[in-house]
Amino acid sequence: MPAGLLAKYSSLPALAVILLFCVPSSVSSIMNSSQLRPVGCGELASNPSRVGWTGTRYLASSLSTQSDPYNQTLKLKIAAVEPVFTTTAYSSFYSFYSKYATRNLNGTIKTDLNLLNASIVHGWGWSDALRRFLISTTVGDQYDIVLGRNLSFITEVNVTQGALFRGDGTRNYDVLILGFTEYVTVQEYYAYKSFVTTGGVLVLMDATNFLAQVEYYPRTQHLALIRGHGWGFNGTMAWRDIFDRWQNENTNWIGGTFGVGSSSGAGYAGAIPLDDNTVGRALKEKYGSRVFTVYQGHEENVLTNLTRTSIIANWVQTRKPDFHPNVATYLHYYRGGLVADLGVMGSDVIMSDGSVQFFLSQTLLFTAEFDSGVTNPPSLPATTTNMSEQSSVGAAYRPSPVGNVVVMSLGDRMVMPLLLVGMILLVSFLAAAVLLRRREHRAV
Repeated sequence: MPAGLLAKYSSLPALAVILLFCVPSSVSSIMNSSQLRPVGCGELASNPSRVGWTGTRYLASSLSTQSDPYNQTLKLKIAAVEPVFTTTAYSSFYSFYSKYATRNLNGTIKTDLNLLNASIVHGWGWSDALRRFLISTTVGDQYDIVLGRNLSFITEVNVTQGALFRGDGTRNYDVLILGFTEYVTVQEYYAYKSFVTTGGVLVLMDATNFLAQVEYYPRTQHLALIRGHGWGFNGTMAWRDIFDRWQNENTNWIGGTFGVGSSSGAGYAGAIPLDDNTVGRALKEKYGSRVFTVYQGHEENVLTNLTRTSIIANWVQTRKPDFHPNVATYLHYYRGGLVADLGVMGSDVIMSDGSVQFFLSQTLLFTAEFDSGVTNPPSLPATTTNMSEQSSVGAAYRPSPVGNVVVMSLGDRMVMPLLLVGMILLVSFLAAAVLLRRREHRAV
């Protein structure tokens, strides 16, 4: 080949190498300047509630539901339990308690026993305000809790007879809401415990839970005291006995138990919300440094187990300066589920205290995220196992989700066409150079 011809085409290989490096570099520059959103550690790229929404949000707000942040509660199966056993006990048992409060302190009693074996009385009793709130337009319009849609009413009779579980042992509900549930059957008590053990969420809106054991007789529709509230009863006589039937067991799986009676004289100036969990932070953000201020005092639970417990708010007792009961609103994790305890008689004020209503709604939203695995119990390491698979673009970037559709940004849409055009031009140039070289070689 003549020297001039070699010099004329010796730069072609070098040019091809330059183009091969330049095209990917251009692609990389385009992608780095695109509109793709970086996803920080722990955020769910597949969950619009975790990315893209920077306005005021409590739990579970999302891009598609900014005007309705509570729509996640619609996917929950919620049941509120009518406390018919406690209603029945208050219709009769207390006449016996009052009559024999100071009599036969060390012996047995065989009179007036019919008062401890009462006919069932249906109704919500002290918790009727909770029932009225749950069927109100407020709870439906503001919090997406709708009777007949995601909310059902069941009774303690239903719970005693196995209504919480299907035949295969799976739960019929995600959440149970309890009001004033002082008297329960042993079947009911352990149904609640099993419900939490298997991943359910138990919300206690009133205090003095599970204080006494009763027996339900479906054939005669009667309820008899067995043990608790200071008495024991076997059908033929009554005697002095323990006050809190399941005190130690309540501490284990509920996190607390009855602690402050109505005769204590305690009074409260609301509660101080903490930042330990999302429910407490949401309360603090919306209502400030003091919540639940309408409640003055009635009966309260005390927090007795801090293991795997996350405090939402600490109650401030002010009426008795030297009395400092550990009354708290909290979340207690037990096995696969959790218990959310307001700690006081919430039914007293739920119709008038917006922060008590907000506690219930935020707890349900917390449940929706807890059920989906987004939230982590205290003392358990946070993980990112729920993060979607990384995009091929790179570890720091992923497509922007809108609903269930992945939308490519402008930069994404330009990358592939430019890359294709660049490769076509490169191949065309090299092919033309080879053909030209062959023609000149034959001419020589």
